[in-house]
Amino acid sequence: MNDNELTSAGDDSWLVQQWIVAGIVSASARFIPVPFVDEIVRQQCRRFVVARTLAASQSVVSLDDMKPFYADADGCLGGCVGTLVKAPLKLLLFPIRKLAAIVTSIRGVPLEVTRMILLGRTIDRHAKSGQLVSDETYVRSLRMAFDEASARMDFRVVHAAIRDALRAAKGWKSSATAQAAEVAKRPTRDGNDLHANDDIKSGAEKIQLALYRPMIAQLFADFDRRFDQSLAEKRQQT
Repeated sequence: MNDNELTSAGDDSWLVQQWIVAGIVSASARFIPVPFVDEIVRQQCRRFVVARTLAASQSVVSLDDMKPFYADADGCLGGCVGTLVKAPLKLLLFPIRKLAAIVTSIRGVPLEVTRMILLGRTIDRHAKSGQLVSDETYVRSLRMAFDEASARMDFRVVHAAIRDALRAAKGWKSSATAQAAEVAKRPTRDGNDLHANDDIKSGAEKIQLALYRPMIAQLFADFDRRFDQSLAEKRQQT
């Protein structure tokens, strides 16, 4: 399998590694014992993936145009109001939710890494094919199709490959958790400042090598087909 099969757009392995790094850092936020950090870091890492992918594909679509992929679906006002309403309940349940996140990390970490890879591949594929445009309705359709295609796929083989790769890596968890804490402290607007030390990069490289398998390539291709079908259906409805 070559890089084209993983990116589905013919880019180099560097971009794929960026998606994986973002997934590792995002998933590691679950190990930080502070309320609301998970959501902040997840949003920033998704923003990072979108920003890097748009830049790599030299797309004319701006980062702001792609907000449905990394920001609250309800926008700033709706997101802020929703956060205030839910904050007391989240704080009350925080110890339980945090413990559950840590206990289920064996599944949650590979799941988050997979989502970041799929996010990057989808934007990369559409940007390089010229289909990506600065249209709010279209971008929202992309996001809905992405969510639907993700929900219909069984990526257990991918998750197992990622899990095995991370078991062979050392130091990635503490390094990624520290990076997640930095992201939460200093969220930036352009989402283009996610840094990875040697431990995180080593984990990302091991994952990248583990994904170069025909069976995994086929799963990604199946996801693309489901996504395209869902998007076509949504475009017909608008």
